[in-house]
This record gives sequence, structure tokens and C-alpha cells, in this order.
Amino acid sequence: MFIAPAHPPPLLNADQVLELAQTGYLPLELPPPLIISLQELLRLSTDLFSQDISTKESQFPTAQGTELGYYLVENEKEYLTLRHQYIGDTATTPVSLATAKFWTLAASFLYRILADLSTALDIPLQAWEPLLDGCLGLPTSKAEATPTLLRLFNYFPDAGAAERHTDTGFLTLCIGTASGLQVWRPCLEDSTSPPSGLWIDAGTQPTVLVGKTLQLLSAGRVNAGLHRVMTNPKGRQSVVFALRPSLRHPKLDLAPFGDPSVVNLVDVWKGIRGSVFNVNAQTSIREEQKKRLQEKGWTGSEEGGTAKQVEEDGLA
Repeated sequence: MFIAPAHPPPLLNADQVLELAQTGYLPLELPPPLIISLQELLRLSTDLFSQDISTKESQFPTAQGTELGYYLVENEKEYLTLRHQYIGDTATTPVSLATAKFWTLAASFLYRILADLSTALDIPLQAWEPLLDGCLGLPTSKAEATPTLLRLFNYFPDAGAAERHTDTGFLTLCIGTASGLQVWRPCLEDSTSPPSGLWIDAGTQPTVLVGKTLQLLSAGRVNAGLHRVMTNPKGRQSVVFALRPSLRHPKLDLAPFGDPSVVNLVDVWKGIRGSVFNVNAQTSIREEQKKRLQEKGWTGSEEGGTAKQVEEDGLA
């Protein structure tokens, strides 16, 4: 099992911790090694997306709905989701070889932020051990995979977008090559519910977003970051690394988080993922999921998945 190391050096100052907790997002500068790895990954993803569809589909077959492999949303975007190392010929593709390094650096970066939030919330770092088991390094096989993922997007000109939503995991690192990602900045002085606010374009600034699982475990002391993707006339690429909970240890004691309960983490994850629709699926699938949720009284817009995809997250 993952063992939490000694508390890593603080990455955020007190004002940044407060900003992230209140708004659910935070623009940040990346450390040089992560920048270098990012640049290489973007270069390689450009080469990958320039190939014909049959090549992309054969190298990275679609699996688990949108949760693994190459996926094309007609007239909107295409993207590659990576959750474990590949074997055979695919293992030696440049993108596959670059993924492991970026994954480790990005996971370490988000872990430092999670540690800073834990300090501010008085949550012991060890509380994250079962929740991050297998997440901080690229899993070696499908059997070892967790819900954590790396996703490479190619949004088509004047087309690719994503409706407003919050992510499902702990923290997400988003980096785009052009404007498109927009984050919702709530007016913290507004006492109405929901508060007023405004949309801010993140541009090419690396941005960290809080997910619904972290909001839940923090008892709402950290807010999930509402965001959306707008079309760009020239199109854009982006790299998204989503740190999500491991499901290897289903029995979760919430005492370190200030709650005397013991819950089944798989059930919690199913509840989060199954209560929202998938903003990255085909239009027809999105609309069907929205219809199903609206019949249950739901009115929002989130990132999620089908019940089958949630069950498979235990690869998941």
C-alpha cells in the first residue's frame, strides 16, 4: 500500500490555500521538470493526433466508455485517456513512453497541494494512504489501474467545448495551449445561494481544480471548482491529469476527516460518478444521461459516467 512520506515542502502559501479552498481553483506556475515533461508530451500528442483515425484506434483501443484509450466526439474533439502502462507495440509509442514521467511529476505536484490543504484542515497526511494507493505512479497493468487518469485533448476549431461541470476526484491539473478553459469565480461576499460570480478564461495558465470527492471528505470546507470549455477559433490542445481516489481499500474510516463513520469507498465513488453526466461523451450519450438524471430531479451539469463505467473503475 502507498505510505505517505514525511510532509513534503509546502508549495502554497496561506493565501493560496484559502483561495483554492474558497473558489475551487488556483492558477499556478509549474516547476521546471514538469514544464519540460509537459512540453514533450504536447509535442508527442500533436504527432499522435495528426495520424489517421484507424492508427489511433488500433494503438489505443477505446474501453470503459470514455475512460480508457482513444475516443472521438464527432465534430467536437478527440482525446486519449491513459490509466496504465501498455504492453506490446503500444508500449513503445512515444506518447506511452512519455506518459510515465509526466504522470509521476504531476502526481507529486498535486500531492504537495493536497498536503498543504491537509495541514490547513488539520487532516493527518496518513489519512490519504489508502485513498492514494497506486495513484502516484503510472500503474504497470490494467489490473493495477485506479480511477486516476491522464487525458490528452485535441479540440477542433470553432467546435470542441464542454458544458459547465465540476470534476469527480480530488484534484485536477489542467494545461491548455490556447484560451478555452474557463473557471467560475464566485463572489465570496455574496450571501445568496448560489452566489453570483463571473467566468474567467484561464488562457494557457496551468490551473488546479478541486473535485467533488475532496469537497465531500473535507465536509465542504474545500469547494469543488466549477469550470467549462469554450470553443476556440483555431482549436486547442490540453493536458489534464486527474488525481482520483484508489478503490483498493473499500472500507474507509472517516475519523481522520472529522467524521466517526466508516463507509464503503466504492459506494461513495459510485454515488459521485453515477449522479452526474459525462461531458466528454458523444452528444447522444450526454443527452440520454441528462434525461435520466432530470427524471430524478437533477438540474446541474457535471462530469461523470454510467454505472458500468463506475464499476469498471475498480480497474475503475
